Amino acid sequence: MRAIRFDSGELRSYYTRPMPDGWSRVSDIGLLASRGSEVDFSIPLAELPRLAPSLAHCEGTATGRARFSPQQGFAAAELAVRASLPLTCQRCLGEMRLDVDSVARIALAPDADAIDRVPPEFEAVLAPGGQITVRDLVDEQLLLELPVVALHADPSACARDMSAGVKPARVVAEEKQRPFAGLGAMFGAGRTEEHEEK
Repeated sequence: MRAIRFDSGELRSYYTRPMPDGWSRVSDIGLLASRGSEVDFSIPLAELPRLAPSLAHCEGTATGRARFSPQQGFAAAELAVRASLPLTCQRCLGEMRLDVDSVARIALAPDADAIDRVPPEFEAVLAPGGQITVRDLVDEQLLLELPVVALHADPSACARDMSAGVKPARVVAEEKQRPFAGLGAMFGAGRTEEHEEK
C-alpha cells in the first residue's frame, strides 16, 4: 500500500495497517507521521462537539480518510472528508443542506510557538502535548467549511418553504421539548369564560 508525500508528489511504501475505528483514539502525532498511518472514519455528526451546536440537527455522518506523514519538520495529515451538513437558513429559518467534499493539508503543531512556523501551504492545527484525535481534525475542518451566514443558494427555496408552512427545525425541536406549553393559555381561557358566566 502506498501514500502520497504532500511536498514532492512522490510515492513511498508503508507497512502499517489502516485503523478503520481509530477516529476517537488519542494518538501521538509523531508516531502517526513516522508510521505513515491511515485512519478511515465514519463519524456521527453528534460526536463532533464544536460543529454540532451550529447544525439544525445532528442526524448524519462525516466520512473520509486521514493520512499522516512527516512534512517539512512537522507531523502532517492529508484529510479527505465528506458530509452533508443540515443548517438553518437565516432568510426563511427552514432547513438547508451544505454538501462538503474537501481535501485539506494540515500541519500539526504541538504548541502555539510551532504554529508560527507552519509553512503557508498547510493549514495549522494545534495538537496540545503532541497528541490529537482524528475527530478533532474533522471537527475543525468542517467548522471551516461553514458559511458566515447560512442561506439557501436559491431564494425561491425559501419562498416554497414559507408558503408551504414548513416549520424551522428549531421550532419543531422546541415544540417537542415543551409539549404542554399551550396548557396555560387553555386554562386561562377557561377561567375567563367562567368569570363571564358569573
